[in-house]
Amino acid sequence: MDKNFEKLLKESLDEIRAEDKLTAQTKAYLAQQIVQKKRRPRPALRAAAAAACLLLLTTVSAGGAWVYLTPDAYISIDINPSLEFGINRFGRIVSVESFNDDGQDLAEQLDIRYMDYNDALEEFLSEEAVQAYLSDGAFMSVTVACSDDEKSSRILANVESCTAGHSNISCHSANIEEMDEAHSAGLSLGKYRAYLELKELDPSVTTDEIRDLSMREIRDLIDSYDAENNEQSDSSGNSASENPDSGGPKNQGYHHGTGHGRHEDEN
Repeated sequence: MDKNFEKLLKESLDEIRAEDKLTAQTKAYLAQQIVQKKRRPRPALRAAAAAACLLLLTTVSAGGAWVYLTPDAYISIDINPSLEFGINRFGRIVSVESFNDDGQDLAEQLDIRYMDYNDALEEFLSEEAVQAYLSDGAFMSVTVACSDDEKSSRILANVESCTAGHSNISCHSANIEEMDEAHSAGLSLGKYRAYLELKELDPSVTTDEIRDLSMREIRDLIDSYDAENNEQSDSSGNSASENPDSGGPKNQGYHHGTGHGRHEDEN
């Protein structure tokens, strides 16, 4: 049996306190699936993994099932499709939620429930639709949300490693409260953070105006405002050098404020 899978299984069974007899039955079943791994195609493997997890859940108490199916961390992915993956304490995907029509279409194509989140992310990135977006110059935001800072950092590091080969993917971390605010606004976490960044530059912008925009379109709007503010700042700086009473420092201060907001989001 694969050591990592065996370790995961042991932790899961210890956590939910399955009865000894049922634990042995579950281990035997899962061991049989692993032995047959090399003889099965990938779709069959995913089906076997799902079946194994379902068997595990049926052999434990209701409380144990609740523990296994409850996410305690999330990965928000936004390109044009907006999706959020819920991750349980064992690093398995237990929920996939879409936030727009494109996200719903993509979610229906994905078969990642109960997969390790690293494998699920690789599966997502290999999807033909996602590859098409990325090769066409789309911008992807991946945001990790978790109440445990240590776990959040660990997941973020793994996500960054998984997406390292793509120059148009940006990874961030956030807290659960920010995610709740995003959901209250009807947005995914990644798009909500982009909205807040844009709102700093244009206070009149609303969530309805950006709801159906792709992340590339939102980033282009942010960049256009930044470019405009840079031009205004340069112009004000030149005027201030010619006329000390022209109010140049005030404009420079405004530019510094918006620049700081963007820097905070990107790090």
